[in-house]
Amino acid sequence: MDTAAASQLAAQLELQRDELCAHVASRLLQGFPDITQTLRLEEQYSPELRLSEVAVLRFNELVRAVLLFELPELANKEFSWARGVLPRHGVTIEHQYALISVFFEEVRRLNLGPAELQLARDVEHEILNQIQCAYLN
Repeated sequence: MDTAAASQLAAQLELQRDELCAHVASRLLQGFPDITQTLRLEEQYSPELRLSEVAVLRFNELVRAVLLFELPELANKEFSWARGVLPRHGVTIEHQYALISVFFEEVRRLNLGPAELQLARDVEHEILNQIQCAYLN
């Protein structure tokens, strides 16, 4: 992993965090309106804000950790945990695939250089492979 590109991409994910998470949450709710039923909505939260906080922001932080520590294996622990817990709350592997795909589509819309764009693609593929392994093994 290119350390400079990883640092730059992690910095952009932090800088654009709120907007990125809002866009991803909105797109996920458009594609999966049933997700609203799995969220514990409270009066002060819209479904978009709640999904952003409980899923997208958490995923953003996971990706940042993978980049900053240059350890794609960090995602393995998260997905192993998720496999045992999230389905009980109506969150499927399809929801998780969609989160990953939409998140990285939005990341690629950020003002990134070629090295950061390639790294984003590489991390996306690695995370998709890890989630597949976690759920299918």
